[in-house]
Amino acid sequence: MLEDFRLEVFIAVVNERSFTKAAATLGISQPAVSQNIAELEKTVGRKLFERLRGEVVPTADAEVLMIYVRKLMSTCETAGHMFSKLSTAKVRIAASEEVYNFLVAPSLEAFAKIHPEVTFERCLFEDADLVIKLKPSGDSAFDIPADSIARIRMSLFPTPKMGDHSATHEKTSYFDVLYLPSQAFACTKLCRLLKEFLVA
Repeated sequence: MLEDFRLEVFIAVVNERSFTKAAATLGISQPAVSQNIAELEKTVGRKLFERLRGEVVPTADAEVLMIYVRKLMSTCETAGHMFSKLSTAKVRIAASEEVYNFLVAPSLEAFAKIHPEVTFERCLFEDADLVIKLKPSGDSAFDIPADSIARIRMSLFPTPKMGDHSATHEKTSYFDVLYLPSQAFACTKLCRLLKEFLVA
């Protein structure tokens, strides 16, 4: 595991509300749990737990720390998956010239350094294992599709009309970058790793 073991202990104590139960869950001694929590409290400079009526209760500071710990653990898990071994594969990708050159190609080049056993080939949309395309976002800035891997802002230059001074001004709009795997490719580990890599 890539994450700090003290964070695993912290999560166990938050979940179990007991140092003794957390120790049993982790397969370590109760003094080891206490020591790890004490070290973590020293590192963050805040008291993380209160002992109340035989129960260990997270402080307000612990609740805030837990938000960041969950994000960190998720990132570590993603990184761990990224370096796991893959079978040799060729992935057919369809994307417009702009999307491929500026968004897809640099990411694939970096991915290929980690997984040289995977190769990529551009193809027509109907033959693709994976389609990556731009879609204008919805009216709400918070309305992001589930298959969206990124949100980018693009400059739009409308054609000026005679006497229309506002039309000469640059406009901008948000677009969602959509990750659309074929049904067969969607269920593979490689598909999930690619999406995690592009999101990261």
